[in-house]
Amino acid sequence: MENFLKEKKPRFKQMLENGEMVFAPCVWDCYSAACAELSGFKAVMLAGTPAAASATGTPDLGIMTGDELIHLTERVAAFSPLPVLVDFDEGYGDSPLNTYRNVTRLVNAGAQGFTLDDGMGIRGCTRMGTVKPGEHPYELVSREHFKAKLKAALEAIRGTDCVLIARTEVRCNEGFEEAIDRMKMAEDLGAHMTMINKINGIEEARRVAETCRGWKMYPDIVSHHGQTDAELDELLRLNFNLVTMHFFEKAAYSAMLEHGRANFKNSDTTYSDTYDYGIKREEWRVIKGQKWLELERAFYRS
Repeated sequence: MENFLKEKKPRFKQMLENGEMVFAPCVWDCYSAACAELSGFKAVMLAGTPAAASATGTPDLGIMTGDELIHLTERVAAFSPLPVLVDFDEGYGDSPLNTYRNVTRLVNAGAQGFTLDDGMGIRGCTRMGTVKPGEHPYELVSREHFKAKLKAALEAIRGTDCVLIARTEVRCNEGFEEAIDRMKMAEDLGAHMTMINKINGIEEARRVAETCRGWKMYPDIVSHHGQTDAELDELLRLNFNLVTMHFFEKAAYSAMLEHGRANFKNSDTTYSDTYDYGIKREEWRVIKGQKWLELERAFYRS
């Protein structure tokens, strides 16, 4: 009898080594990870904004704890056959010892890659765009402190194929060139991949690629006026081989509001019961975890 909890997953690092473009949506639970799988994606990013909103009902301001995120990682990684990457913020602690311990726990929970940034636990409203940069600077650690945390993370994953994605938030405070310099430092230190938050478009991607030659992440690609920020083929040529995006959140809550408002107005569930969801029978089996029922039946067979 096959144990699906021990099925061998595709490996994120192997995808990168094979020269693949990993196009990964941001998810926050098992259902959203199942939808990513059924949509054809090959990996998922467990992202801070939807994870915090789902788990604690708070913005991504460092209110969700490391324990909550690690537990969530364990649940999603155990459920999904896709590689799970995690937005791990500053490592959930100021000391590199916090980083070392928490990254070890994160890998044990099933993460195949994670971001580690140069911010602090108090991320503040500047990061959320509610005040102008300079009015309330985003708290960052020094280069030396960031370097120590990167070293701790690398030591924690030594002997594994987990990918460290060094991420900088320094652009909000000190500009784009400082962000590039910090990522070059991280690359020289041994970080497998680098990421500059708030990178904007293919021209900036080219500027980064002039200095950072290794694997790079393009975060949260979007479109403007019907045109995407950057084409994946061109990003891959610049070694931006991980591209993430946020869209499942809007799709989920807009659909729930649509059905909720209609059913509330009608005082019944006719709207939802007669709605053509376009979901195939086999897809429902994946979303609802049918394999657990099949496993239970196997245990009862003589």
